[in-house]
Amino acid sequence: LQEKAIDKYGYIILNMIDYKKISRNIFIFYAVLLASVVAFVVSCELNLLPLEGLLVDVDATAMYVLEVATLFVVGIGLLAALKGFHWCLHHKVLVAESQQRANLYTSYSFVRIAILGALMLYGAFLYYATLENWGMYYGLAAFVVSFFCLPSAEGVKAELEMDSATCS
Repeated sequence: LQEKAIDKYGYIILNMIDYKKISRNIFIFYAVLLASVVAFVVSCELNLLPLEGLLVDVDATAMYVLEVATLFVVGIGLLAALKGFHWCLHHKVLVAESQQRANLYTSYSFVRIAILGALMLYGAFLYYATLENWGMYYGLAAFVVSFFCLPSAEGVKAELEMDSATCS
């Protein structure tokens, strides 16, 4: 996006949005979040965090309730990360001015990736706490979905240059 403005001396100022910088910042945030998930898993594997088998002694009914609650938490979290960002993009970001669009887009992208990172951590925590595979499956689902939330510079440009009136 390019916006022309005239400063107090009469010079034309072009406010350029650096799409590569936005994409790089989102990717760096994702890498830091992913590194924290990997650090959590490594610390659990090395028994630095005493989580292994924390919830193994619960009865079958409590385990079933935990599995169903986890399914709902992950489902709602994935929905919030994907559709919530879509809603914010069309109702908050695209109605703003050009430079504010870039800032809002970056902020909402960070929130979306943070939600997915929290779901990955939650899945890893449940895997080590219950010693059941279903916890890691939910974490892996959030991990796979997070790959689709990393925009390229062209993707950022396409999303920020959309017209909010033509989007549904």
